[in-house]
Amino acid sequence: MAKLDSIPPSLIYPSTSDFDPSTLPPVAGQRRGPASRLIVLLPTSAGDDPKLSHRIWEIARSSGLNVLLLSLCSDYNEESQLRRKLVMMAAIINDSNICTDIRIEHGNDWVGQVKNIYRPGDVIACFAGQRVGLMQKLLHEVLRSQLESPIYILSANQPIKNSRSKSLLQASFWLGSLAIISGFLWLEVKIVQLPQDWTHNLLLYLCVFAEVGLLLLWNSIFTQ
Repeated sequence: MAKLDSIPPSLIYPSTSDFDPSTLPPVAGQRRGPASRLIVLLPTSAGDDPKLSHRIWEIARSSGLNVLLLSLCSDYNEESQLRRKLVMMAAIINDSNICTDIRIEHGNDWVGQVKNIYRPGDVIACFAGQRVGLMQKLLHEVLRSQLESPIYILSANQPIKNSRSKSLLQASFWLGSLAIISGFLWLEVKIVQLPQDWTHNLLLYLCVFAEVGLLLLWNSIFTQ
């Protein structure tokens, strides 16, 4: 594909308020090792505007980085459409100096997925409005607190929409939590009715520890 040589700098948006200039990657000509990548976190609601691909291309070109387009998909029915969109973006970004790859994972744990694939030297790029977890924290703030990596913040032509399944996920979390608490409460009442000996105390302690552990496990499924 022909190299895009005239992408205006205004298409890049590392916000001065959200980006730490001291962590900027090397300028053009100071290329990192071949394994260094610009990992772009693309929600399914992000549009396929060619200007977005151009922004990503310009950041990668000026930084001397390859590109990995990472997206998460909770709906298997949307995966094929999402894959086509990423392939088209990769085709626009790819040139003789930039190797572009795509990756689609299932679930909604952005932070966990980034940690799984992150390597020293990689740079992260995400949208200004991307939020994660039930507390809806800004993704770039969460990543900045957990990774020692430069983070580019991309502006979106359209607001990043919440996933259609967000309400369902929240309802599932609270229903599951209430079910766990109710189930263990019933079990604890049954244990209290047993004869008061050492086995009674042991079972009660085990039940409490199991309840706390299961609640923590359930919470980890829905948060990063």
